[in-house]
Amino acid sequence: MRTRIVEKLDTFLKKHSMAEECEVVYLLVELRKILDKDREMGSDKYFLVRFHADWAVHTKKDKITPAMKEIMTKVEESIDVYPKNEDIDFLLLPEFRSELSQLLKSNDLPFGFCQNDEKWLKFMFALTQVVADQPIVNPSNNIAEFRYVDMKKEGIMATIDFKGDREGASIALGFGK
Repeated sequence: MRTRIVEKLDTFLKKHSMAEECEVVYLLVELRKILDKDREMGSDKYFLVRFHADWAVHTKKDKITPAMKEIMTKVEESIDVYPKNEDIDFLLLPEFRSELSQLLKSNDLPFGFCQNDEKWLKFMFALTQVVADQPIVNPSNNIAEFRYVDMKKEGIMATIDFKGDREGASIALGFGK
């Protein structure tokens, strides 16, 4: 069965640009099947791919994995309420990009959209539309909620609501075309 999933994904990835919501959802669902098969065989890797596959099909994420907690803690530590250098590259999910690329490559699947910045941006526009307004709840000690906002492929924006020392504070970060 795993081989059949990989074959279907190979055909799919060769025909699609990964710039539409339906393409992203299909990719993530099929990759989740591969990861589940691998887990049954004793291999449990690609935690960020699994997380995003789960996020795409849930209205909110309140079960936070250790990998996601680590990423959100890094985001939290890098956020300045008044960003000086406008370093918001974390919105493009560089760790997820790397892991997704590795997973596709390890299965001999096309991964060009992960390697090309313009194609990755289009993928991210579609992904953020899929998970928009589906918050990650309590992902770190000081973040109450992280959510992408649907920008209709015109940009990427995230809103972060804080708790703890910054209780009641929020910040919206993003960029447009």
